Amino acid sequence: MIISIVYLVISLVLEVIMSNYFSSTLTNVSLFSTIYTIVGLAILYPYFNNDKKYYLLVVLCGIIFDMVYTSTFMFNLIVFFIVGILIKILYNVFPENIFMSNLISFISILIYHLICFILLNIFSGVSYDFMILVNIILGSIIMTIIYTTISYFIIKFIFNKFGIKYVK
Repeated sequence: MIISIVYLVISLVLEVIMSNYFSSTLTNVSLFSTIYTIVGLAILYPYFNNDKKYYLLVVLCGIIFDMVYTSTFMFNLIVFFIVGILIKILYNVFPENIFMSNLISFISILIYHLICFILLNIFSGVSYDFMILVNIILGSIIMTIIYTTISYFIIKFIFNKFGIKYVK
């Protein structure tokens, strides 16, 4: 469990670092933008034998993301939980390998942005253009694939090196 927590903390810190050094706007998205924490949750799911512990990490990441990154209350907690359920469903449908992990990470990022787009348009009173959503999603493809691929091999190596099959 400690490896998972350390990896997710690194993902959260990377999120802050990348957003500070490679700033993005809604109309000018950096190629280094993605939701590193969502990618981290997607990479870690196959190593969890206990869904309750996985969802606990998902909820904690959502709370931390709310407090540190977006300054919202329970917004990302709910969105992260929905994405966590989606990640579980996708891993139960598709085999666990590098290609599928990249696909699941990208779908998770896509769903995260889509849910946020819909909720912000409904509840914020500000109407965001659909092309902004497309721009954000297209801008995050490269970094999502890079971070997923690197994370996949690092996490697989660490878990194999220490003989860990599942988080207990």
